[in-house]
Amino acid sequence: MIEDIRGTASGFVVRWTVLCGLGLAVGLAVGLGLAAPVETVVGMMLVTPVILALAGSMFGGAQWLALGRSPRFGAWVGTSGLGLAVGMTAGIVLVETLGQALTGEPMRLATLDMFGRLGGLTFVGAFAGLGLGAAQWLALRPAASMARRWVVLCVAGFGAGLPAGSLVAELVGGLQSPVGFAVFLGVAGLTLGVFTARSGAAIAAGLTPRRAD
Repeated sequence: MIEDIRGTASGFVVRWTVLCGLGLAVGLAVGLGLAAPVETVVGMMLVTPVILALAGSMFGGAQWLALGRSPRFGAWVGTSGLGLAVGMTAGIVLVETLGQALTGEPMRLATLDMFGRLGGLTFVGAFAGLGLGAAQWLALRPAASMARRWVVLCVAGFGAGLPAGSLVAELVGGLQSPVGFAVFLGVAGLTLGVFTARSGAAIAAGLTPRRAD
């Protein structure tokens, strides 16, 4: 019996981590691929939030599959898209605004040197995790009391995942290359998956109806 429980938990951890990595990479790839038509519809000012909302929705959909299709699809996917879009957009704007205030010149995160980019990505990742975690926590709150730590884990996971992905991407061409960018996203998603896997397993167990004896 104990072995079965451990095997189930281990299987969830692997499934959750892999789907987080794939979900973030595929989600942002699709979002970036739709950047041109999205910009035509919503304009330049809103294209980044819309792309991130699409990516967050696909990321949330991957997590929803790992959770055993609970909680409700619409609530989890919708809050994931909104949370990632708001959190990451706010992080990027704050980093670039602060950089411009300190240097007196326009600053873009992608053009910073390695150490500056790592610091900026840590900050952006923490904000992305805060937005995502808070939004998902609201979706989980009625069903799972163990989700109270969820926000902290998402902040830590994304805060570590984005700079870690950037470092690994440098080994395969950097963020400017398609392979490097894909590796960046995959590592970031996998890192978040590792940070949140145990709590995800507890959430999945809490959301799964118990069978009658």
